Amino acid sequence: MQKSKLLIKALSNNKANSTQNWRSQINQSHFVSQISSILLQRHNWPSLLQTLNLKSKLTPSLFLQILNTTKTQPQISLDFFKWAIKNAAFQPDLTVQCRMTHLLIGSGLVNPSKPILNSLLENNPPAQIVQYLIKSCAKDVKFCSSESLVVFDCVLGWYCEKGLYFQALEVFNLTRDLTSDACEVFPIRSYNTLLNALQENNEVKLGLCFCAVMIRHGVLIDGLTWRILAKIFGKQGKIEAMLRIINMGMHDPLIYDLVIECSSEMGMFEVALHMFDEMSKRNLNPGFNTCVSVLNGACKYKNEEVIKFTMDSMVEKGYISKPLINRDSLIQNLCNMRKTYAADMFFKISCDLQNSLQNKTYGCILQALSMEARVKDAIETHQVIENRGIQVNPVFYNEFINILCNEYPSKEINTLLIDMISKGYKPSSLALSNYIISQCKKRKWKEAEELANLAFQESIFLEASCCGFLVKHYCKRTQIDLAINMHDQMEEKGFTLDETTYNALLNGLVEVFRVKDAERIFNYMRIKNLVTSESFVIMINGYCRENEMRKGMILHDEMLEMGLKPSAKLYKQLICNFRIMFLENL
Repeated sequence: MQKSKLLIKALSNNKANSTQNWRSQINQSHFVSQISSILLQRHNWPSLLQTLNLKSKLTPSLFLQILNTTKTQPQISLDFFKWAIKNAAFQPDLTVQCRMTHLLIGSGLVNPSKPILNSLLENNPPAQIVQYLIKSCAKDVKFCSSESLVVFDCVLGWYCEKGLYFQALEVFNLTRDLTSDACEVFPIRSYNTLLNALQENNEVKLGLCFCAVMIRHGVLIDGLTWRILAKIFGKQGKIEAMLRIINMGMHDPLIYDLVIECSSEMGMFEVALHMFDEMSKRNLNPGFNTCVSVLNGACKYKNEEVIKFTMDSMVEKGYISKPLINRDSLIQNLCNMRKTYAADMFFKISCDLQNSLQNKTYGCILQALSMEARVKDAIETHQVIENRGIQVNPVFYNEFINILCNEYPSKEINTLLIDMISKGYKPSSLALSNYIISQCKKRKWKEAEELANLAFQESIFLEASCCGFLVKHYCKRTQIDLAINMHDQMEEKGFTLDETTYNALLNGLVEVFRVKDAERIFNYMRIKNLVTSESFVIMINGYCRENEMRKGMILHDEMLEMGLKPSAKLYKQLICNFRIMFLENL
């Protein structure tokens, strides 16, 4: 009897739930139909929707149903999407964002889709995005056309534009795995975009592997692909590979330029001049950049014959005049092109002939030589600037002073750095810190201290690792005031040393009976969560030496509460110190 009652009750509840669900579905369908009709048929739909109180009703699921009925009018769907976020507190989930992106891009509204696409890609991993986009495609046959699939092209392009080429590769691989054929999804433009992104980021081996994938997939490689491949081979110094591309019939001026630039850079002037002649024969007209590449290589290897040939060719083509005028614009242009050997040649000729150059030209050549890490030549240029009293914009000195810091510590470099910093030129904190660390490792302590003190005077903050070297050195030599001073300057900036250095400083202070200063440092370590069992032991021993047993015991208990009990040997010594202090106080 009891079982039958329970069965009747359960059936009644199921019937009630079924009726309730059925009614809810009817109401929801009516609601979707009502909103969709308003959107598609009424111009004043924002004011009409305002009366429906959508804030508590518009869920991602409901929005997708509305979107399914309004997708034939993608602009209206987008307007409603924006309105819902602003006026109905609608929060689109990943499914909604993917569906909206797919709809808009598939309908040709690429630019309006960008804010949604940016948000989608910035906040979600590639794997999720690809899976949801493919689901979006699969649900709607009409919008799964080749025009709609351009959405994957946009995703790939977005990652490449941001320099996120590994994420772009992930998108490519996932799309290839989840669809029947990646060739149907990605046009040749996408392949070239990704290949070029790999090339620009010097991922040479990865770029060649990706190119092999393209060929295996039967992608019809175009001229741009060969051009990118030539750049990759150029970075590897594979001139023969670039020549094979040309011999296949790819008579692209840019590929010729790459061969000439690469061979000139390597001193292979026979190849460079042969390709120069080939360009002329094929009416490809070697341009200014081509001539400059040969000239730069010739200047690098001091090949007078090739220098003369190139200069004559440039005069013949009207790229330079004879005698040479407008030296400033020529030198500055060569500096911008990073053709520093050619620029330096013209600069030195002008200096030897006592030609007056613009102040900017001096700055440009100094900056360009520094960027190419030609330190010796950059120093010589700096000396010319100093000797002639040329006023150069300080911005041109940024690369120079930083590149000096990368040099092996020497008296010349040290003197130059001190002179420049004293005049107000400031290297980066990292560059100067690394230089001072190099001095410390070479045990050039006096020079390191002098440079570090000057840095603090000129408000150049040094890295913690650099200060750590100096603080430990000061503590070893019992120059505690110098160590404390360096720490205090760091504390003012809110920066910290490492735990080992702090412990060395605490130990140095305790050794010279400056427990109050050690206590201050220890409290700062507490704030920065840098205390260790060794820190506690040093402080407790310090209190024992000062006969402050109560403070030592309090610190001992705190140490154990924090779970920082030291090794058995250190702990035994600590307890021994407590006993000695206790006996002395009897």
